[in-house]
Amino acid sequence: MSTKSSISLGSFFVFNSSYCRHENDEKNKILYYYPAEVDLNSKVRSVGLCEAVIKFTGTFGTSPCEALHTQKTKQVFLEPEPGFWMVMTLNVPCQQKSRDGQAYMEYFTDEIQDHVYQSLLLKSYRMFTLMHGTFSSIVGEERENIVTLRKKLNEFYENYLMNLKSSDADLLDIFQGIHFLPLERYSFLKILCFINQVEEKFRCVKYSVFLYNDQLVWSGLEPEDTQILYQHLSLELIPSFIDSEVKGGVFSPSRTSPFGSGSHFGRFMTGPKSMDDQSGLQKIPKIFLSNGKICCYLITYRALNATVCLLVEDSFELKLELFKSLDAELGNQLSNLASEVGEQYSKTISMLNAEQQSKFMYMYFNHMNLAEKTTMHADMKSTGHALIPIDIMKLFGDFYTDLSKMKDFGEIIAKTVSDCWVVGKLSDERELYVILQQKNANIVDVNDELKKLSATYFQSIFIMD
Repeated sequence: MSTKSSISLGSFFVFNSSYCRHENDEKNKILYYYPAEVDLNSKVRSVGLCEAVIKFTGTFGTSPCEALHTQKTKQVFLEPEPGFWMVMTLNVPCQQKSRDGQAYMEYFTDEIQDHVYQSLLLKSYRMFTLMHGTFSSIVGEERENIVTLRKKLNEFYENYLMNLKSSDADLLDIFQGIHFLPLERYSFLKILCFINQVEEKFRCVKYSVFLYNDQLVWSGLEPEDTQILYQHLSLELIPSFIDSEVKGGVFSPSRTSPFGSGSHFGRFMTGPKSMDDQSGLQKIPKIFLSNGKICCYLITYRALNATVCLLVEDSFELKLELFKSLDAELGNQLSNLASEVGEQYSKTISMLNAEQQSKFMYMYFNHMNLAEKTTMHADMKSTGHALIPIDIMKLFGDFYTDLSKMKDFGEIIAKTVSDCWVVGKLSDERELYVILQQKNANIVDVNDELKKLSATYFQSIFIMD
């Protein structure tokens, strides 16, 4: 018996059928295709099959096609903009077995949950639009920039798909929630005053976001914009910046600012490195908010473990003097705030570690403010470090599907073959998933433990009854 294979990405492509005007121009409708080394005929056939499926299923109702299942693959579909289709093909896990002396392959199609990978596909689109804007805005009304769209898609997804952990996707990829850092009232007000002071002094700053490590403290953006920007910051920008600092050996007790503002721990993550770095102004990334309607420069500044993001409208002309003034304003203040918040962060992490050692583990999500909390993952992010068995995580995926069919309230309780109690609960736009390691418990005991969990960790936030 061979080892069972894992879920893997077979292909990923973006197309628009309207870009093919003649029978011999079928390649023109393909805007991006992974893997790139596949021959053109195979690409055209794959896209053509998806077009046929989409058109065929469209005759049965108004809802667009969402997925196509075969024995060896599963495809998920997304039409993020009219006429533009994104398709992700996943290879179903398989394992070679034998029966009566004959070898055969068994495919585990149930391990790929459609709603999880549809969310993963949607996230890939939203991450692209955050950095480049919508497909239609890039192409233009006259479709004069199709080549530009192809180039941007290729540049973005070439790196994005390399880091896509398709085999580790779970409920966190559906929620794509935000980890908020709970602070004492006085500390939070100090941060809020700091943000207001910066925005008042630098009127070019349209929005501000404040994080400590990978947890959000404050955001002036709309929830949906905060959600996708938070994903970009916590999973990509901040980790890559920390890696570059570690490799560069720049950590020290004190650091003299290259902008001449004295010694502090502040440093620009995006932007010029010094007053002599004129070319750094050209490297400041732009992000697109409100579904591509607003474009801003993303200026990020970090001191110790605190990060502040300042979004400046792209119509404003950036100059080195602005960064010199920002460094003088942010450096010492952010360093002091980071030290104060660090003490409370340590308490939060200690509490989380204690929760992970308890007899139950949980995952919580609030649809209203996108708040997320989990003790089922080692680093509180969807990076493949789940602490629970994969079969239980898949079971929670099924719970999510069932709870989504309920209106405001619902509860599912089950006992697994390994004698674990698992619970999924929906209560007024809030979801809670719990594993209880208590073999001899009955359903009454489980209900009592859920009440204790709510009283201990959620207080009045999550209503159990």
